[in-house]
Amino acid sequence: MKRSRTLTLPSPTTECGRGEEGSAETYVKAEFRVPAGMADEAGGILAARGALGCAVRSTYKAKGSPSKPITLQAFFKRLSAAQFLAHRAALDSAGMLVASGPSPAPVVLVDPGWAAMWKKRFKPLPVGRRLVIVPPWEATVPNGRIPIVIDPGQGFGTGHHATTRSTLLAIETECARRTFESALDVGCGSGILSLAMARLGIRRIVALDIDPMALDNARHNAELNGCSAAIHFSSAPIRSLRRPFPLIASNILSSTLIAIAPELMRLLAPRGRLILSGILRREAADVIAHYPPPIRALWSRTERGWTTLVFARPQ
Repeated sequence: MKRSRTLTLPSPTTECGRGEEGSAETYVKAEFRVPAGMADEAGGILAARGALGCAVRSTYKAKGSPSKPITLQAFFKRLSAAQFLAHRAALDSAGMLVASGPSPAPVVLVDPGWAAMWKKRFKPLPVGRRLVIVPPWEATVPNGRIPIVIDPGQGFGTGHHATTRSTLLAIETECARRTFESALDVGCGSGILSLAMARLGIRRIVALDIDPMALDNARHNAELNGCSAAIHFSSAPIRSLRRPFPLIASNILSSTLIAIAPELMRLLAPRGRLILSGILRREAADVIAHYPPPIRALWSRTERGWTTLVFARPQ
């Protein structure tokens, strides 16, 4: 890092991380005390809430002591006081926040060239049997794989997190079993799930997200993949949708998946498949309980503590 300065936490109506005109780009670092065994899960929650990346301040993790507190650093483009408190509340409600006195104030960091470093690290990522995630600056694609071009932005989803990867695997698996004419992506983020659906042959896709920055990033990625005609991106509420979909995917927090369960069940067509991710292993049973018959859990996949569920609606 070139330099850093500690800020007084801004008021809820202001944001830190916005560089002055002509100055170097700045970012905001926030720290959270979490159990060592939950660092990956906590990082996933923060990434889903807009963090550009996360890191553990110390590489030490006590072997056999997953409950030992560690400091998880999360980096944001901008961060208001209200957002910081909301991130803490989200981790606390998930049982991942260690209460150890007042939290340190966010810190503004001058960009040390992260964009260039990120480009060096973001290499083609094979997923499943057919897909590969590639950045727009990467020209090499493994033979026989279907490329999905992702330009990292505010939208969550480059395929590297376990929840995204498992959802992509579930989409690939179900698309190999049958043909879907249409699909719904709830909480589309970067658009990666919708892009995979389109690249696997689904002709009409509706992709929803409440974050306008994520939608802009998703539309940009759709253009990079030549899929704009197949995907309709929208900020419309899910309750406004009327026609059913044979395939629905949603990779968001389990609390949201539970809250929108009635809408997802209403929109799932007969013989349809519903793919849900962003679920901690210990939360899976609770999520399943909120999707009662005629919906039934078909299969699941767990990776690094995150579970992806696939449901089916009978004929």
